Amino acid sequence: MQQRRPPYILYTLLGMAVVGLGGLGYLSVTQAEKVSMLLEERQFFLTESNGANQQLAVASSTIASLETELLSLRDELENLADDYRDERNRNEEFEDQLRNLAGTIGDLDKLSKTDEELLQKYSRVYFLNENYIPERLRQIDSKFILTGKGDQYFHANAIERLEEMVDAADRAGHDLKIVSAYRSFETQTELKGQFTQVYGSGANAFSADQGYSEHQLGTAVDVTTPAVGGTYTSFAETGAYQWMLDNAHRFGFVLSYPEGNQFYIFEPWHWRFVGEDLARDLDRANAHFYDWEQREIDKYLLTIFD
Repeated sequence: MQQRRPPYILYTLLGMAVVGLGGLGYLSVTQAEKVSMLLEERQFFLTESNGANQQLAVASSTIASLETELLSLRDELENLADDYRDERNRNEEFEDQLRNLAGTIGDLDKLSKTDEELLQKYSRVYFLNENYIPERLRQIDSKFILTGKGDQYFHANAIERLEEMVDAADRAGHDLKIVSAYRSFETQTELKGQFTQVYGSGANAFSADQGYSEHQLGTAVDVTTPAVGGTYTSFAETGAYQWMLDNAHRFGFVLSYPEGNQFYIFEPWHWRFVGEDLARDLDRANAHFYDWEQREIDKYLLTIFD
C-alpha cells in the first residue's frame, strides 16, 4: 500500500511556525538587552544624581560660607570707611587749625605793620607827640584843592579813596574841594597860635592843640565848595554836605564832629578816613566815631586800608 505524503501546504505552515518561533526567540533577546540598558542608564542617572546632589550641597555650603565672609568683609570695609572719614575729618580740622594759625600769624604781621595811631580817639582824649610822622604821605592832585590853599598831602594808603570820593561828588553835581589835609605838629602849633591871637580862648572851641589834631595823622581833611569858600560853617547848608552825609562812608570817611559833640563846635567841613568797614558800621548804627569805645574801634585797625 503506497504511503501518503503530507500536502505541500502543511509543510509550508510548519516552516512558518518554526521560523516564527525562532523570531519570537530573537525578539525576546533584544528586549532583554534593552531592559538591561535602561536599568544601567537608570542606575547611572541615579548615581550621577546623587553626585550632583552632593555637589549641590557642597556648593550651597560654600555659598553660605562665602556670604558670611562677604558680610564680614562688608563690615570691615564699613569700619575702614568710618576710620577713613574720622581721619579725614581730623586732617581737615588740623588743616583748618593750620590755616587759622597762618591767618592769625598773617594778621599779627599785618597789624605789626599798621600804624596803631590811625584809629585812636584824639580831640583832647589821646595825645600824638611831636615826633610822630605818618608812614607815607602823597601829594593830593591840585585839581582837588581849593584855589589858593597850596600843596596838600594825605596818607599814601588812603589817598585813592579820598580822590575817588571827590570825583564821585563831582559826578553827582557837587564841586567838592579840599581846604586842608595833613598838618605836622609844628604846623598845628602855628595855626593854633594864630587862632588864639584872633579869638583868644574861644579858639579852643574849634581848633585842637598840637598833638590832639586828627590832621597830624594824615587821614583827616577839611572840605568846602568854591561858593562857600572859607566860610566853613556854611558848608552845612550845601548839597555837597548832604551828599557827604549820605555817601562818605562808602569811601571810608566819617564826620568827626557832628552837632552836639562834646569836643568842638559842629564842624561840617571836617572828615576823617577810618576805613570802609568801620565807616559803614558806624553809618548802619547811626553812630559817630567818638560815640564808640576805643576797644571796639581798635577791632577795625586790621582792615583800615582793605
